[in-house]
Amino acid sequence: MRSPSKYFILAVIFWVVVDYSTAFNPDWQRWIEHMPLILLFYLGYPLLFTFLIYRLKWRRWQLFLAVLFMTFFLEMVIFHNTLLTTFPMLLVMIPVAVAIYSFITYVPLWIAEGNLRNKWKLSSLLTLVWLIVSILNYKSTISG
Repeated sequence: MRSPSKYFILAVIFWVVVDYSTAFNPDWQRWIEHMPLILLFYLGYPLLFTFLIYRLKWRRWQLFLAVLFMTFFLEMVIFHNTLLTTFPMLLVMIPVAVAIYSFITYVPLWIAEGNLRNKWKLSSLLTLVWLIVSILNYKSTISG
C-alpha cells in the first residue's frame, strides 16, 4: 500500500479513536447522534493533511503551522471549546490541544512512512497526553 493511502486510512482510524475517547467516551449515544456531521471531520482532516503532505510536500514547520491553525480553527471557531479561552486553564489546555492534534497528524504519518521507531520519544509523549486526556474525560463524564 502506498504511503498516501496508508496515511489516510491510519489518520481516519486515529481521528475516530481519539475523538471518541477524548470528547464522547463513554457516551456512545451522544457520539452516534453527532455522527453524520463528525464523519466530515473524520474524513476531511485526514484528506486535507494527505494533500498537504503528499501533494504539496509540506513537512517540518509548514506542516506544524497547519496543525496549529487547524487546532485553533476547529477547537475555537467550530467547537467553541471554552477550555482554550478561559484563563488560566488555557495555559494548560492550548499545549494539550496542540499535542492531541499533533498525535492525530504525525503518528499516522510516522507509521505510514516507517519512521515510528525513529520518533519513539515524541510519539510516546503524544500518546501519553492522549491517554491522560481520555482518562480524565472518562472520569469526568461518569462522575458528572
